[in-house]
Formats: sequence, structure tokens, C-alpha cells
Amino acid sequence: MLNIITALKIEAKPIIEKFNLKPQGEIYQNNYINLIITGQGKIKSAINTALLLNKHPQKTLNFGIAGSSIYKINEGFFVHKITDADSGFEYYPDFYKLPHTSLYTVSKPGVYYTLTDMEGSGFFEACYKFLSTEKIILYKIVSDNPDFPVKKEKIPHYIKSHIHIIEELLDKKEDDFFREIEEYLNEAKKKMKLTKTQENRLKQILTFYKTKNKKFPEIKELKTKKEVSEFLNSLTS
Repeated sequence: MLNIITALKIEAKPIIEKFNLKPQGEIYQNNYINLIITGQGKIKSAINTALLLNKHPQKTLNFGIAGSSIYKINEGFFVHKITDADSGFEYYPDFYKLPHTSLYTVSKPGVYYTLTDMEGSGFFEACYKFLSTEKIILYKIVSDNPDFPVKKEKIPHYIKSHIHIIEELLDKKEDDFFREIEEYLNEAKKKMKLTKTQENRLKQILTFYKTKNKKFPEIKELKTKKEVSEFLNSLTS
């Protein structure tokens, strides 16, 4: 099962057609997908994402277009970090794989960062009320840059060329991916005095290790928060 969030109807239409989704009120559905169109902007995104998750609290994908100051048109990326350009707050989805990059959420169009949208931080804020971070997924497709404004007629093409990502997420057995991480965390909590923040940070580090096929670090006996902090810093360095 998968929830899909799009900001615009033009982004949603190829997905609705591909998976033969039928409208049930504000939600388009089949037996394994629920899709809602939120409207543009982080507040609308947060409100309508919460509306969907209140009914269907399951793995949720924010899928759609974004601007970029550096990437090529029609390149697609998973998101490993979201920065709200207004507040400076940062958010860290646990689910991502190659290719991935950071995302900036802005309030007005025409501002370009590495990857830029108008919904990401609002989407994440809403999801975090209902889901663990490994079930919050963002995938963004570059539609415009400072020299190439977005062309609405091209948006369906961009969505269709990356729609295989949705198929892969439907087929993906995420339990297999995260089982090793959960087992490591359970052992680590027996040997380390982890705060909730440190536990979440360790989980994020392990997810990164997993995507890079790196061996997990040895679990150490650590009795203080300071020792744990130094251990986590050593992993990120």
C-alpha cells in the first residue's frame, strides 16, 4: 500500500491514468494506492496530507516537480534532507536511495536552490504526526531552472518518465531493508544510553550506511550521553 501526494492536478493525472485510480471524494484510489492533490504551498500540502493520513496512515510519497539551480531538466531525485527556507528548520526523511539530494522549500516561485519546491517541509511536518521517518518519501523531478521556466505542457511528460519509481516503491519490500537497521538499534539500546534524538540520528546514519552498502559499525558499551554523542560524531565524520 502506498499514499501519493501531488501538489497539482497536472502532476496527478498521469498517475491516475497509469494506475486506474477512481475518485472517492477528494481521494483517488485503487486497491493499493491512495492519491490526494493538495494544491500549491506548504500549508495546503500539510493540511491535505494530514487529511489523507488520518484515514490511511501508511507509507507516503510526495511526488512531483521542482526547480533547480544546478540539475538538468527531467532529472529525478529522492530527498534525504529538507530545509524550510523561511524558518531555517531542517527535516530528515529516513527513506532515500540513489540518486538523492537535499531540497529547499520556499514560499514564492522563482527562487532556486539545489532543488526547490513549495510543499516539502509542510508535507514532512504533517507526515511526522502520523508516520515514522522511514515511511516518509519524497521524489522530485526537475522541471525548471533560472534559464528555463517551467512549461506546463511538459509536466505530464516529466511525470510519466519517472512513474517507474512508484512501481518500484509498490514492489519494494521495505521490511527487508529496515529489518537489519531495527535489529542493530535494538542491540545498541541494550549497550548505549541513547536519548530519543540520538536514537533517531543513529537510525538515519544506519539508513545511509545501508544505501551505500557499508558495513555497520561495531556496537560499543557506552554509559553516558557524551560518549554516545562522540560515537555518533565519529560515524558521520
